[in-house]
Amino acid sequence: MRTITIRSGLVPLSLTFCVLALSAVPAQAQLGGIMRRSVERRVGQKVDDQANIAMLSDPKFDQTTLELTAARLDTYTAAMEKRKETAKADRAKADALRERASALRDSADKVQRPKEEDAYQAATRRYDDCRDQVEQALEKASEASAQRLVTQMQTNPTAAQKDPKIKELMTIMQQLSAAQQKGDAAEVQRLTARYQGLFGQVTDSAAIDKAAVTKCGARPAKPASMVQAEAYRSRADAAQKEASSLEGANSGVSGAMVGMTDVQSQMIWERIESWLSGMRKDAPITVTFTRAEYDELVARRSALRKAFNGS
Repeated sequence: MRTITIRSGLVPLSLTFCVLALSAVPAQAQLGGIMRRSVERRVGQKVDDQANIAMLSDPKFDQTTLELTAARLDTYTAAMEKRKETAKADRAKADALRERASALRDSADKVQRPKEEDAYQAATRRYDDCRDQVEQALEKASEASAQRLVTQMQTNPTAAQKDPKIKELMTIMQQLSAAQQKGDAAEVQRLTARYQGLFGQVTDSAAIDKAAVTKCGARPAKPASMVQAEAYRSRADAAQKEASSLEGANSGVSGAMVGMTDVQSQMIWERIESWLSGMRKDAPITVTFTRAEYDELVARRSALRKAFNGS
């Protein structure tokens, strides 16, 4: 067997030739295999393209779906590449925001005082029960007032017509009827409030709270620990929302970047993405291309893959 001597100091053989030298298969055969596989992939792709072309159906172009022309595809590809430049920074910012949200929730848990919250909730339930009773009493008083007017009008109509309250009621009813016929919602609302006030109806929440003070006292105040915990959680929710917004911004190309509406841009994004992921007969969007569109997509296959996938 012939011995090959490699003297020190010489430039080392490249990795490729070392592998080929150690392999039982001749280098020429290995290189031929690599070239053959590359050709087979290209031939396979052409076969797939021919099969896909046979499946094509023309789309309906409108204000939402725009034709994939060479200019639009080139503009869109450039926009996708530009979008990738900011995507990494946005992802890092989103990760930082999520970490901040987590830290804020931890802070909320630390300041939380379960006993104080339980006491506040119990006091609030007692206050609400008492307030409901006050509201019901006000409603009964209003109903009784209205019933007295009705009884007065039934028993002595002549005297009732001289009653200032009844006169005001009749005026309100006439004006309310006219406002309803005109469709004047603001006037109807104003006259309804006058009507309710005439019988002592209290519908405003603040007014009911004011009426309940004598019997129920003031509404219980939240403990400081609870207020602080809620503030932390509110800030955490805001940080989480901002992080989600950053991630959503990187799910497509905005219309402003390509001179169209956001809906049009999103449709182009979905059509290109569906074509790259493989055309299927059961997914209409993946076969809805004109032959001209398909040819333009094929001509830019590598550039589109790189723009979408980074490779």
